[in-house]
Amino acid sequence: MTIDAEMIKAVSEVSRSTPDPKRAETNLLRFLEAAQEKERFLPYMKEAAGLFAASQFLSNYCVSNPDELYFALKSLNGPVTKKLLLEKGSEELAAGDADVAEIMKKIRSFRKRYLLRITLRDIAGETDILSSMDELTCLAEVVIDFALRCSLLINSGKFGTPPDGGELSLISLGKLGGEELNYSSDVDLIAVYALEDGQTSGVLSPSGVRMNRVSSGEFYSRVIGLFNRLLSVNTEDGIAYRVDLRLRPQGEKGEIALPLRAYHTYYETWGRTWERMALIRARPVAGSMRLGREFMGMVEQFVWKKPVDYSEIEEIRALKKKIDSAFSKDDIKRGYGGIREAEFFIQTFQLIYGHEHGGLRTHRLLNAIQSLRWLGIIPEGDLITLSDNYLYLRRVEHFLQMKDDLQTHSLPASMDDLTSLAAKTGLSSVDEFLSGLKLRRMKIRSMYNSLLGTEDDAYAEALTLLEGDLGDNELAGYLSFRGVKEPYAGMKDLRGIKGQFDFFKTQRERSVMRKVLPLLIENALSSESPGRALKGLESFFASVGIKEAYLTGFMERREMRDGIMKIFSLSPYLTRILLGSPRYIDLLLEGSVIRKTLRKTEEELRRGIPCENIESWIAEYKNVEEIRLGSFFLMRVIKINNLVKCLSHLADAVIGTITSAAGVNGRLPLHTGFTVLAMGKLGGREITFGSDLDILFLAEKSDDLKIAEKILKTLTAYTDKGILYNADTRLRPDGTKGVLLNNAEGYRNYYLKSAHPWEIQALLKMRPITGDGNLSGSFLEMIREVILKRGRELERADLKAMRERIVKELSHESRGTDVKLGPGGIEEIEFYVQWLQAHNASTSPAILVQDTATAIKRLLKAGLISDEAGKTLLSAYEYMRTIETFMRLNEERVITEDPEFATLAGIFLGHKNREEFLENLKAVRSKVMEVVR
Repeated sequence: MTIDAEMIKAVSEVSRSTPDPKRAETNLLRFLEAAQEKERFLPYMKEAAGLFAASQFLSNYCVSNPDELYFALKSLNGPVTKKLLLEKGSEELAAGDADVAEIMKKIRSFRKRYLLRITLRDIAGETDILSSMDELTCLAEVVIDFALRCSLLINSGKFGTPPDGGELSLISLGKLGGEELNYSSDVDLIAVYALEDGQTSGVLSPSGVRMNRVSSGEFYSRVIGLFNRLLSVNTEDGIAYRVDLRLRPQGEKGEIALPLRAYHTYYETWGRTWERMALIRARPVAGSMRLGREFMGMVEQFVWKKPVDYSEIEEIRALKKKIDSAFSKDDIKRGYGGIREAEFFIQTFQLIYGHEHGGLRTHRLLNAIQSLRWLGIIPEGDLITLSDNYLYLRRVEHFLQMKDDLQTHSLPASMDDLTSLAAKTGLSSVDEFLSGLKLRRMKIRSMYNSLLGTEDDAYAEALTLLEGDLGDNELAGYLSFRGVKEPYAGMKDLRGIKGQFDFFKTQRERSVMRKVLPLLIENALSSESPGRALKGLESFFASVGIKEAYLTGFMERREMRDGIMKIFSLSPYLTRILLGSPRYIDLLLEGSVIRKTLRKTEEELRRGIPCENIESWIAEYKNVEEIRLGSFFLMRVIKINNLVKCLSHLADAVIGTITSAAGVNGRLPLHTGFTVLAMGKLGGREITFGSDLDILFLAEKSDDLKIAEKILKTLTAYTDKGILYNADTRLRPDGTKGVLLNNAEGYRNYYLKSAHPWEIQALLKMRPITGDGNLSGSFLEMIREVILKRGRELERADLKAMRERIVKELSHESRGTDVKLGPGGIEEIEFYVQWLQAHNASTSPAILVQDTATAIKRLLKAGLISDEAGKTLLSAYEYMRTIETFMRLNEERVITEDPEFATLAGIFLGHKNREEFLENLKAVRSKVMEVVR
């Protein structure tokens, strides 16, 4: 049958549907011209065209061996399993032949025959990337095992057998060890034999003399040498596999085969971290499986004995840097964001956690990824992304290698080849392919940098966002991967940040900005809420402006950079304050201590206070302190108990300063008979951001009412820096109907004779803040007297009824979880503790303290609550106060199912995800209710 016009037309049509129409048509016509029985291939034209478009190497093979193609097409649906290959190998690879050239020919023919079937099944869609790697691995294993048996047979014929009978095992590493072989991979192997002493039996000469006796070491070295030649020598039929033995102890300087004891001694004494990493993928692949298992048991202690330490992480980094320096960015295996970085990332986690988690002790990379998902060590979404991108790069690598059976990992230089490669991945244009590939590699590089990258790596990655040739889709995709919820808004913010370069005229200014901006951007993208952080950064530069001093400060003081980024990421409340004035950055740059005493705060306030516009000065100082304390809290430098104490000290100092300034001639003299009293959270030194200040006034002279009114006016004044505080005086006797100012006797008469039980409860939090020291002391004694006399009037049933009314009428439980007023919340604990204090004060006066946490500890010490109840209340109170403060910083009143805030809160509280956080909060509130019932 000749090729007629109709067949040519059919060839042309079927070739157009392939990724490389020109190559497919040329090869298909060439094949049909050479084939003797053309008609038998007509039903398979589509499959043949796909193969000829993908592999020039196999196209040439098929032209010379049309029957092989026909048999491959006929068995297209049949998997190429290890069982099949062993069966066929026993027929086609007879090990009795001692002719090296003939053995090489058999091996190469066998490999090509089944590589054709594997490739054809891959191109036709019968296998995916995972099953094609399995089939390629099985083919290599069968060929390696045959070559080893041949080498043992030939060498035994020359030198006789060693004392152990020739027990030799080949241990595979790398892609072969991981059962992820490529189309043109090296096969990484190390050889181990059992006995190191003794000699071979030798052979008898024609005259009957025993000759050619050699040591066991020499025998096995000769076996591996011949084995290597059988696979790696380039004959007229090409090579079978490139054998790489360099991963053995001492590399190319070491013996190519070593006894088991030598491996044990080497790894125990000299083994390095990169060898631990390489041996993760070790598994016996040919020869004695018994010896192979013994080898694996021996190296298990070396590989998994302990987690890697900092110096070993540095060794891994150095190894990767060495690889980076030798390969171009077009290398998808060893270049940036390539296959090797994904492997290093996962294998490093295997070394870190494998000593305690057996599931990570696996030679298969994808199994290790699955184990990491089960363990929750890395976010599931990140691992899914890594796995998807890794397999995509492996798929591209397959396309590159199957074309000419060459070990290449670099993208082709010609546009035609790039167009074909893009089409093989299912994309219609080179630009779309390169853009998607770049994004995938950026994602892998970002994950790699998060574990093994240096600050220079992170800097370079962020600089690419400002100066790299990234298209909108690439940039948006990368921002989305880094956690920016609205990537196109993030792009706009990045462009706004980049636009700041236009405002820098001198070379020095541009140089400083080029150093600092990428650091800030990487900080933003690494934060809990990257979108918020980018927006905050852009708004900061836009509203506050750029000063070289700011940039230098950010560069030199990492803790300040981190703190500001925490604010942008986790607190709209503090972000708004920080962006309100450049003065705040100026003041923060002057330095910042973590904790200040009340005296220190008062000294700072009074030292700088102006004669006029006192409200604005105090508001500015308060804002700086809130920024400072808020950043420390968000960075987890200070815990909630220290935070509320520091914020309460700040409020005390502000009230003290205002009170002092409100007196005669701008100052209140000592012992004036005037005192400011705190109640509620301020009384307990427990206020958080945005808390109202519950205050009362105590004075012996009614004329002091003007001072009280002046204090309230200043304290609640609106200024250009915002309001100072919201003050609440409704806890005074008779509430809003009562007088603003009262004397000590007035308070005593009211609380002893007229006050409701809940007002006695409120006295537990009362304390003097500032004013007449003697008056304050006597007033505290009066409060103590009232509580001791009337405390037991506070009935548990009344408190429960009051709590039920608060939950029903005042809480926001209908909208979500109200951690303050809802059942099992903060107030639930406070009411219960206050009831215990009031009821037991007469017998245990030490429990009369204002702050809740200390009160719980003293109740525990007094034996008034059980250890379990006390621990539950303390833990729950700290937990929910932390949540409440985080909510205030985010201007939220309740916790709803809203994924963004609940996720952020969960991350801040140390939970794995939103669901765990909500479930834990529910459990905490339930435990509180069990205690207080």
